[in-house]
Amino acid sequence: MKQQFTSMDPEFRAAIEEQKQVYNKAAIKSQAGEAEYKEAILRLLKLSQSDSSAGEVAAQILLSTYNSYNWHAPLAWFCHLDALNFDAAITVIKGRWSLHAEPHNVIQNGRALFNDLEKRWPNLPTQG
Repeated sequence: MKQQFTSMDPEFRAAIEEQKQVYNKAAIKSQAGEAEYKEAILRLLKLSQSDSSAGEVAAQILLSTYNSYNWHAPLAWFCHLDALNFDAAITVIKGRWSLHAEPHNVIQNGRALFNDLEKRWPNLPTQG
């Protein structure tokens, strides 16, 4: 198999190498550090305490990354967020993906905070 790669057309090989570089850049860009993830979770938790449409979106995003079997964040709702909170939402999603850590496990007293979040927003769209 390796021999086939070395005899490959140089233009095709260059295209493969270019795609590897593009992939690696995307993978690095998609990473979120634990501190950044934690900060974004706390920002959205604070926002979720307001009775605004942005607070509702923040709650839905957090609950969706916490338990996606029951909670779903409609992507069009992201339009209710300002730039800072949109960035926090994206960071929470990136952190959930790249760190493989549920948000309630990243913050102090997370289980209780997320239980309270579920109680505060009982009418959010769910799967069930």
